[in-house]
Amino acid sequence: MRTCCSARRSQQAEEASVFTHEDYRGKGYGIDITNAWAAEVQKRGRIALYSTSWDNFASQSVAKKLKLHQFGIDFHMS
Repeated sequence: MRTCCSARRSQQAEEASVFTHEDYRGKGYGIDITNAWAAEVQKRGRIALYSTSWDNFASQSVAKKLKLHQFGIDFHMS
């Protein structure tokens, strides 16, 4: 099972939320479904964004394979 949907939306952009069931990971399905989601978002004239955390290496791998460009980071202090 794989899922990609818009986790957040603004007036100009939507942010991807991707989940691939562990039995299907490593087979390229996350890339396929994220590409399909982005195409639909862009068809509506909106910006498709993809975010991930520093410790989610599987998600970073998807971003790298999609040839996405980093444009920002989160900074947390506690």
